[in-house]
This record gives sequence, C-alpha cells and structure tokens, in this order.
Amino acid sequence: MARRANRKLAASKTRSSTPMRSVATIKQSAGSSLSHKRRRFKQEHFKRQQRQVAFEVQKARRERWAEAARETQRIVLGDGKYVEEKLSSTSVSCIMPSAHISPLVSCLDNASPQVNTSHSQGHTMTTTHVTHDISSQIILSKQGTTFFPHYLPPLAGWSKPRTVSLSRTKPTSFLFVASSTLTAARQLHERRPDLTRSSPYSLSTTSIGVLSFASPKRPGGGYLRGGNEQEETLARSSSLVAGLQADQGKEFYATHKKFVSVDGAGLNDHSMVYSPGVVAFRQDDGDDTSPLTTPSSNNFIPPYLINVLSAVPVNAAAIRQNYSITPSNTHIFVDGIHDKMRDRMARALRIFESRGDRALVLGAFGCGSCENKVDMIAEIWADLLVCGEGEENREDRKTSVPRAAFKDSFEEIVFAVPGKLYEPFKKAFDMRVFELEVSRAASE
Repeated sequence: MARRANRKLAASKTRSSTPMRSVATIKQSAGSSLSHKRRRFKQEHFKRQQRQVAFEVQKARRERWAEAARETQRIVLGDGKYVEEKLSSTSVSCIMPSAHISPLVSCLDNASPQVNTSHSQGHTMTTTHVTHDISSQIILSKQGTTFFPHYLPPLAGWSKPRTVSLSRTKPTSFLFVASSTLTAARQLHERRPDLTRSSPYSLSTTSIGVLSFASPKRPGGGYLRGGNEQEETLARSSSLVAGLQADQGKEFYATHKKFVSVDGAGLNDHSMVYSPGVVAFRQDDGDDTSPLTTPSSNNFIPPYLINVLSAVPVNAAAIRQNYSITPSNTHIFVDGIHDKMRDRMARALRIFESRGDRALVLGAFGCGSCENKVDMIAEIWADLLVCGEGEENREDRKTSVPRAAFKDSFEEIVFAVPGKLYEPFKKAFDMRVFELEVSRAASE
C-alpha cells in the first residue's frame, strides 16, 4: 500500500510540475489560428476571383476574335470590300490634312476615302472612312496558289548543291522580334518598301515570304472559333483562307488526311501550299507600327501583301501520346522528330527560294500546341541558314547534311517569336552560331 501511495504521489508531483497554460494564452493561440485560416481563405478566394476574371477576359477575347474571323471570311469569300476607319487628332492651328492614299494602296486596291471632322478642346478630330476593294488581288492569289506534294524530287533533294549559283554577294541579315508573325510582316513591309513591286498597269506583287504553321485538318485551323495560334491569327487578318479553300488547298488537306490514316498521327506530311499575294488588312493585337493614327475596333488597316507558305509541323505532343517512349528508345524518337522537322523546314526554304522571295518571316515552327522543343527548332534554322549540321548535334553521330544549304539565299530573315519562347529561341540560335565561330577559330 505504501509503494502504491508513493507512486501516486510521484505522478501527482510530475503533473503538477508541468507548466499550466493560462486562459489568455489559449485564447490568443485560438485567435491566431482563426486569423491564419481567415487570411488563407481570403487568399484562396482572391485567387479564385483572379482565375475567374482571367477566364472571362479570355472568353471575351475569343468571342471578339471569332467575330472578326467571321467578318474576314465574309469579306474574303464575298465581294472583297471592307471599310477602314481612321481617327487622328491635330491642333486647330495646324493645316487640316487632306485624305491621302499611298501609291501602294492605290495600286493594290480601289480605295475611296471619306473624311469627317469635329472640333473639341482646341483639337480637330479627323475620321477618315476608306473603302478598299481587294477582290481582284484575292482572285489573283487564288489563281497562283500552288500545292507541293510530299514526293516532289526538287524538294526531296534539297540537300544537294545548287545547280545555279546565287547572284547575291551580301550575307543574310537576321532580326529577332518578340512579336507575332503578322506584326513582324507588317513592320518588314513598312521598313522595306523595295520588297513590293507596284505598277499602274498591273496588280502589285511582293517578295516577302511568311511561313504559316498550318493545321492539317482545315483552312485557318480554329480561327472561326476564336483561336489565336499563329495560323489562326493570319487567317483572321488576311485573305489566306481564299487560297486554302481553292482546289490546290483542298488537295493539301486530302493528302494530310490520307497520310494520317496510313502512318498515324504526329509525323504529318511534307506537302505544302504556297499562296502568293495574300492580302493582309487587319492590324494584329499589340502592333503599334502606326502610332499616329488610331484604328477602329475592327482593326482594319490599308492592305499590304505577303506570300504565305502553309506547312504542318511535326506534332511532338501527339507522338509522345501515341507511342511508348522509354529511356532506352528516347534517342530514336528525338532524332526522328529532328530529322522530319529539318527536312520540312528545309523544303519550306527551298520553296521560298525558288519563288524568288527575298525576305522571310519565320519563327518557332511547331513550338506551340505541337510541343516541339524550342532550342531544337532554333538550332535547325541556324544549321540550314548559317552553320551547317555537324555530327555533335545528333545522338547517333550520323549526319548527311554537313553544310548550310541555304546560307545567304535570302536578303533578310526575321524571326518572330512572341512571349516566353523569345529568349530561349534567340539564345539557342546565337549559341549555335557561336559554336561555329569557335570551331572555325580552333581549326585555323
């Protein structure tokens, strides 16, 4: 009994020696926990609101893009007429400018200006309505649209040396811009008027080539549903779909459909469609080429010409989804995608070269929804245009293209790479060129 009493006494002393938390401390702890939960709830609620706002903003954008796309379709497949509205502000002390149409625009279409003026707070607001008729240019573009099939010897043999040497003596100049393809094309058109040939006796032509990252299924991809990928932007803002819906374009999509049924999704076909004299007549979002005037909400602008080559990139995302890729066979898929993309990009350059295009707008071909690696695409462009391909670029140490097949074939190359892909693309291209310079210096 004595032992049992001693143990109870010891346990009682142990419990009594444990510090007791005061009621105030307990309340403070509970309040702190509740405050933390409230802050966390507010943060989560704020994030949900942000996501909802972002969703609504994107939804509104897509609806606006879809509406613009439908309007473009009506113009391009209809009478070919649209009304450009310009709003400019000048001081009342200045002489009122008269409506002016550049020689390029007057040669390209039939433009009819109407000027309205209003005065407010010492400034004169001038609203100019210009009706453009681009129907003749659209017809000419459709007639000139050309389909290049998968099995075409001149394109398949792109790596062979040229039979005719180039007359150009100056090296190709390269420009990198963090903008859309359409914005880069317009800026190139504004900066290089020598690339457009105008005549009072015939329709204008251009030497600006633009690579379109085409859908293998339908003209313009999902542009009518408000899509905003590269081809969809071009289709929404130009007459591109007119050529793609012509017989030559229909053959292009039929070929791709047949290729998918035979070889499966992902690789896609080498066939392409070249649409000359495509009329661009909308200003892309973020294009501030003409800051002196404010375009209307429909973004109509004076028309300008581009030659568009529609090519379908390898869909690396579909390949990874449809095939079992393991660490032991990864290099097979990596090299396979690389070779297919190199051949396709080289064929595109060969077509531009054969059609006499002097300046090109290229980009991160297939790095959007197709999920090709941006550094791979940049290095392929560098290999084809500057460096040539060395064995160190391939895991299997095999190569059959040791030279830059299109070195100095063009006067100017503009790489239009918007958003987060710009920096890694430019870095990979510059690094590949730097490696060539180091290699040459070491061999001397």
